[in-house]
Amino acid sequence: MNYKIFKSYEDRMIAFSTEREGYFDNNTEGMSLGAYGQLNLCHYVNDVPAHVEKNRELFCAYHGIERNMLFIPRQTHSCNVKRIEMGVDLDATDGVICNMAGACIGVNTADCLPVLIYGPIHHAAAAIHAGWRGLASRIVTKGIEMMKCEFGSLASDLVCAVGPAISEEIYEVGDELKTQFAKAGFPIEEIFINRTDWAKSHLSLQQAVRWELLECGVKEENIEISEICTYQNSAKYFSARKLGIDSGRIFSGIILKS
Repeated sequence: MNYKIFKSYEDRMIAFSTEREGYFDNNTEGMSLGAYGQLNLCHYVNDVPAHVEKNRELFCAYHGIERNMLFIPRQTHSCNVKRIEMGVDLDATDGVICNMAGACIGVNTADCLPVLIYGPIHHAAAAIHAGWRGLASRIVTKGIEMMKCEFGSLASDLVCAVGPAISEEIYEVGDELKTQFAKAGFPIEEIFINRTDWAKSHLSLQQAVRWELLECGVKEENIEISEICTYQNSAKYFSARKLGIDSGRIFSGIILKS
């Protein structure tokens, strides 16, 4: 069910990206159907609400999480990052930070980057949804800065992983995006790729987030970026470009163990 990362820290936390298939230990399957099938946990993509809620119950039971300790924001491609507390309003939120033991935080993606960050010294975490808009708004930088302000976590101590997302080979974009990223200080020649057999530029979200993490002070050896392309692997991972907007979402998150 899960593509796991940060395996060296599994005694203290679990980090993961869900796959479409929702098979659990008792052979129970996720409830969602069609382009949402099977394990869609996202509540704002026009899936049947009862199916989403049942999937969340199954997910929590499988991981031993209290249902009220599962925190999933309503994302809008904003630059809003919030600290998780009981009763927090997660509407219009694309990044969350947390140091609550027993909590599971995460973000929904279906081609965009899910950026997961763990601070082992303060046992704190962040989950950030970073499409091109979020990256160009430096949402990852904002999340790291908030972790320092709220928990005392230093960028040099953080470990960061990026889950499955659309690859540069597939992600064709317009040249107007270059202006957006240039204004934000990104190295255009490193993150936009041109080939003679491509009609337009292609954007490497992976290279962009790697550059931003390094710029923030994260050590290169502490950065793990998945090579899985969601578009090319849409049978296993949700891809909005391949399946359409009305489809499920990958849930990438971190469970902070007690």
